[in-house]
Amino acid sequence: MSTSMNGASTLLEDSEVTTRLKAHVLLYPALQTLDLNLPSYQQNENGLILPKSLMVRFWSEYFTSDSSLREAMTSNSHVPAESGHLFQFVNWSNLLPEEMKKDYVYTSPVFGSSELAKKYPGFLDPRAAPLLAEDARLRGLPPTYVLTCEYDVLRDDGVMYVSRLRAAGVRVTHDHAKDAFHGALMFVSSPANLPVGNRLRNRYIAWLNENL
Repeated sequence: MSTSMNGASTLLEDSEVTTRLKAHVLLYPALQTLDLNLPSYQQNENGLILPKSLMVRFWSEYFTSDSSLREAMTSNSHVPAESGHLFQFVNWSNLLPEEMKKDYVYTSPVFGSSELAKKYPGFLDPRAAPLLAEDARLRGLPPTYVLTCEYDVLRDDGVMYVSRLRAAGVRVTHDHAKDAFHGALMFVSSPANLPVGNRLRNRYIAWLNENL
């Protein structure tokens, strides 16, 4: 079973990995580094658990302590023009259902310096950002469970991944919680025992029991 941030599709192609994946589980996952101005990022920019500024910090520091990458990611101008073809994999105007686009308008990417990508190529690597994987690399994935929450900057990452997996023929269960927020599954015990956390936990465990 895979629950990690890294792409399970890359494990399928790694000759050193002999364990066969039986299930692919993603709980409000961070899946792409290209567009940090998705509708969910805009809608939940000041979210209590995971505001946009903190997510940008997490992404940038995953690759380097160099503040220039964080600054470029903050302005959404960190991807060089020569990597522009990757935006097809995170084009939310094609990958999000209409109700999640709301009144947001897709704009073409603003390209940044090539130097950052040369120094820190990891942010363009599908092993860190699974949404950047080619469709052919997604087709062999096992049954997948994806949890997304409405009030979460990462909502659209998960929803776009669901769209791409289904298009690739992967069996996907998408549990979208319209009343939940990032990290809701943590709130299942005192002093922060919330009904929403328990509900999501129970649905997740039920899926595991049926698919493992």
